[in-house]
Amino acid sequence: MRILGLAAVAALAFTPLLASPAHAAPAIDLDRTTVKPGQTVTVRLSGFAPGNLLVELCGNEARRGTADCAVASSASTYAGEGRTTAVILNVAKPPVGCPCVIAVRPVTGGAPRTVPIKVSGVPTLAASERPAATSTGGTRRLSATSVSVRGGGFTDGWLGGGAGRTLRVTLRNEGTTALTDLPLSLALGRGPEPADLVTAPALGSLNPGQERTYDIPFSLTAPAFGRYTVRGEIGGLDEPIAFTAHTASYPWALPLLGALLVPLPLLTRRRKPRPAPVPRDAGRPRTMNENVAANIAWWAETRGLAPGALADALTIRTGRPYTAADLPPAASECRFDPDTLEALSTILDIPLPALLYPASPASGERVP
Repeated sequence: MRILGLAAVAALAFTPLLASPAHAAPAIDLDRTTVKPGQTVTVRLSGFAPGNLLVELCGNEARRGTADCAVASSASTYAGEGRTTAVILNVAKPPVGCPCVIAVRPVTGGAPRTVPIKVSGVPTLAASERPAATSTGGTRRLSATSVSVRGGGFTDGWLGGGAGRTLRVTLRNEGTTALTDLPLSLALGRGPEPADLVTAPALGSLNPGQERTYDIPFSLTAPAFGRYTVRGEIGGLDEPIAFTAHTASYPWALPLLGALLVPLPLLTRRRKPRPAPVPRDAGRPRTMNENVAANIAWWAETRGLAPGALADALTIRTGRPYTAADLPPAASECRFDPDTLEALSTILDIPLPALLYPASPASGERVP
């Protein structure tokens, strides 16, 4: 009997280990539990499914979705597989009283996960005063199943002029009633809080279950330089939705011209000629894409960053999957858009032009 009792105790001791799930449940951690408007709160997220997440401060326990949330001050971030991410949220008064929460939901829609937070200066509603979501007349729900910005490249805005882009948004009617000409507002600007309005098209009608893709052209006014955020909000729903996308534009020709013109003063000086060094490899000059690949490989090796680790970091920053096979030395040339190059410059902790400087085709060394 004593042996059976010990076996039972051992089985109970190991039960949590055997029953633990393969993936941890989504968790939200805050660096503070009491805030006031104008402050910031750091929100750490773990266990979420990979994808873009929307983080908002809401009143009324977010019972009506984003209708209870301070949408204008929301923030977004990307959750990688099995990784923890963090976002800094600017605190603003919600449109309705507390109990207040930090709500996290996929940008494509769905029920949020929440964690309570106290907001100074915002009254707490009694249970009878808290508005509830109404369901009369059918549900009016919409999700953005895909959001991206198209356009850009080395020839777009290469001297710092204006640059054209296209916002592509795919919307799906998740409700039970038809949606007609919902109000869509778009804002564009540098940094995480865009303020310049973009002309938004009429969305037309979407029947329940119907999905439609919209291509919305917009322009980055000259001088187009840096990283831009496009933010969209759609109202007239049981749960208004918001989405964000990012793009970048850099005057690629300027650093290249500077790199090419730097040696000219040296060539004009009168000095005793000396024999030219014999190159170790008299191969053809590198193309732009090969040059970028050589510089990425050089800086990654200098920083001690393995191709796999660089691919993981690039996936997290851009939201697009990368593997070591997509990066040098496995890839001899890289066709990257401005957003990806900016992400690489951040990961490698180098100025963006350092990825574009000419490199010797013989040695792979950068030409200063």
